[in-house]
Amino acid sequence: MNWIVTSILGAFFQNARSSIQKKLNSEMSLMASTYVRFAFALPLIFILFFIYYGKFDYFISAIQNKSFVSYVILGSVFQIVFTFLFLYLFKFTNFLIGTALSKTEVIQIAFFEFIILKDYLSIYAIIGIIISTFGVIIFSTKDLKNIIKGFFSKSTAVGIFCGTLLALSIVFFRGSMEFIDFTQKNFDKALITLLAATIVQTTLISVYLLFFEINQFSKIRSNLKLSLLAGLFGFSATVFWFYSFSLVQAAFVRTVGQIELLFSYISSRFMFKEKIRLIEVFGIIVFISGLILVVLNK
Repeated sequence: MNWIVTSILGAFFQNARSSIQKKLNSEMSLMASTYVRFAFALPLIFILFFIYYGKFDYFISAIQNKSFVSYVILGSVFQIVFTFLFLYLFKFTNFLIGTALSKTEVIQIAFFEFIILKDYLSIYAIIGIIISTFGVIIFSTKDLKNIIKGFFSKSTAVGIFCGTLLALSIVFFRGSMEFIDFTQKNFDKALITLLAATIVQTTLISVYLLFFEINQFSKIRSNLKLSLLAGLFGFSATVFWFYSFSLVQAAFVRTVGQIELLFSYISSRFMFKEKIRLIEVFGIIVFISGLILVVLNK
């Protein structure tokens, strides 16, 4: 059950990173605040890689495999485009619906893992994933009437497509690990893929900022402490996510990882002392019910 522990830790650190990035969003552009999660995590990944191996032979061997490189680039590009599109959702007045429906990512991961990686899930695991996703959607919107009313809106289409992009990025990252055949250790595969992906993502967004938002680099320097913290939490989250992907199918990992919403929910309750609404409790119960079904049928 190591994958459950690492998935929960990944969700915990992702929630911490998101909290830092929300603060950074008020100080710099959305793309710049996205950039720091990769740029400041990259040195930490290099250090971890060198401490663990003492050299970069494994990394050099991996990038000589064209299929590995192709999958890593595809996963990186899909994740970056997802970020752009997800931020675009905030332009809509009913962005909550689109955001909630982006959580269909887990169902789409199961579909793409079957299509691309030929991975199968039991019928009970699939039912559990659907139930838990439904619970997350209820919890996220807190109003099912709005989802039904706005189901054919533009934000709905964008939200579902966001889920598609995120699902594809995760599946391609996990698929890239299968092309690493010179080691059978799961942590090796996760760390090699993590280093390659972070290099690609940092490079791509650096080029974007240099051409379109070069003034943001000064803002990053002005918010160096928070940027470093975002990089640290981003590094921690991604290490746990990638290691989890190397252990088990990504659909299981991301289903457990939706517990991030509970971390966010609990922290907001302590911070703002808001009352718990019945629909939120119902959403949590539905989510946990689906999650239990998924875990029991792994």
